Amino acid sequence: MTRTGKTVGLGVWSGLALAVAGTVFADGAVLTTAYRGSSPVSDEQLSFPWGGATAVATSVVWGSAQILFTIGLIVFSRSPAITNTRGRRGALVAVAGSILYTVAHAVSVVAHDAKMDDAPAMVALTLFGLGTILVAAGMLVAGIDVARSRVWSGWRRFSPAVLGAWMLVMVPLQFTVALVGAVAVYAAATAALGVALIVETVTACEGVAPASGSWRSPAAHRADGRSR
Repeated sequence: MTRTGKTVGLGVWSGLALAVAGTVFADGAVLTTAYRGSSPVSDEQLSFPWGGATAVATSVVWGSAQILFTIGLIVFSRSPAITNTRGRRGALVAVAGSILYTVAHAVSVVAHDAKMDDAPAMVALTLFGLGTILVAAGMLVAGIDVARSRVWSGWRRFSPAVLGAWMLVMVPLQFTVALVGAVAVYAAATAALGVALIVETVTACEGVAPASGSWRSPAAHRADGRSR
């Protein structure tokens, strides 16, 4: 496989990972909302509204989705759409935050039956909160760079910043009843970033000349078109 083919494959699979993660997050938000009213589990329990084996299963599924999200962010952090050091560091901060989120899900599996004021539950909640802040701040910084660089086009160049901005909105909603709805929006923003990564990766690699193997950005091609 050529280097271009590997680049396309990595971008597409990573974009799909983000899209799948967003879909799982959305499903989790819908199912949790539907079950909250009829759940026999106390709302003082960390896993509310889920209990027992179901709580473990949901945490495993959401943790797996978070791993996919992390993979997508790692590939995004290497995107040519991020053009300066600040943006690159922001993306890496987001990766670190997503890793904390994954650890929080792991803690939730072990402590699924813990009360909200128990130590394991406090650890999980702290990790969730800190992870949210890091992903939000990191994606906002990286997203601003992507929007300004104009390497990505259309709505796609704003998708990283939108994800970061919405996660900042989620910070005060972490421990409220509005969290489920906020997660649904977060899921949609995550899936949108995945689609953007897929489309822009394929578009960028269309700028590779088969004979010479030289790469030209989509922005350069658009500039050539305007000058003709």
